[in-house]
Amino acid sequence: MQQLAQGFKQFTDKLPNKPYCSDDLYLGLQVRPKHLALLKRYIQPNHPYYTHFFVFDLDSPSAYVDYFYSMVGVPTPNLIIENPENGHAHFIYQLATPIYNTDASKPKPIQYANAVYMALRDVLEADKSYSGLITKNAVHEHWRSNILREQPYTLDQLSERLDLTAKQINKEIKIDEAVGLGRNCCVFHKVRHWAYVEVRQYRSKSFNQWLDAVIAQCCSVNLQFTVPMQYNEVKGIAKSIARWVWKRDGYCYQEFIDRQKRRGTIGGRKSKGGGRPSLGEPWKNMGISRRTWFRKFGTKQA
Repeated sequence: MQQLAQGFKQFTDKLPNKPYCSDDLYLGLQVRPKHLALLKRYIQPNHPYYTHFFVFDLDSPSAYVDYFYSMVGVPTPNLIIENPENGHAHFIYQLATPIYNTDASKPKPIQYANAVYMALRDVLEADKSYSGLITKNAVHEHWRSNILREQPYTLDQLSERLDLTAKQINKEIKIDEAVGLGRNCCVFHKVRHWAYVEVRQYRSKSFNQWLDAVIAQCCSVNLQFTVPMQYNEVKGIAKSIARWVWKRDGYCYQEFIDRQKRRGTIGGRKSKGGGRPSLGEPWKNMGISRRTWFRKFGTKQA
């Protein structure tokens, strides 16, 4: 019993503080504090900015049993959450290190994680249209939850069992195939190719103007997904692309440096010749303190 409680705690501890949740998906989702969301049948497993869980939807009426009898060599899920009414289940794999999706994130780890996710989805024969936004709540009494493994996985541990190739890891994702982390990869690769050329139009403009253009392009691609990402996720990807491309476009970067130098030179000239004239130190000649001089005469000089 203690082992079961620990396994479920690993699940609940990693959930977002204010996840989406619902008792009936047809009635829509609500955002609630975690302690209230845990009372609902369905809950959001991952924060928009980091992925702790790979979640897969298996619509077979014997999904739980099939794992033991027909999925030979498939990595063991940490959790299988089964619907007792129809046998459909969610298979959940917990990651030892979350995958971060912010403007500071590097694309390679996200691309690697997505390749692992897609390979695992294929061997499980899971639903390809499932977005992963909402999962069955493992601690809700409506479901039958089974803890099969307590130790989280590294991506390398999962990939060893899946025999991933370099081609799979580096594969570009099509818009109609993109779900979960694949959306991040798809937006990044499509917009970066656009940005390499488009940045030339912004060589005489500011970085903020360039950033606004990249954000708009990322949003345009995002709207083509069946389940679009949230704006903050898209903005994070856009920032990463904008900075990366701007710094690597020699003309843009040199223009930025030159502008900074020109501003510095103008500021220097103003401070040397166009500022307030020097007062010297008249208080010394009068034998009084600087403070006293300014109190008596400073306002007249102004």
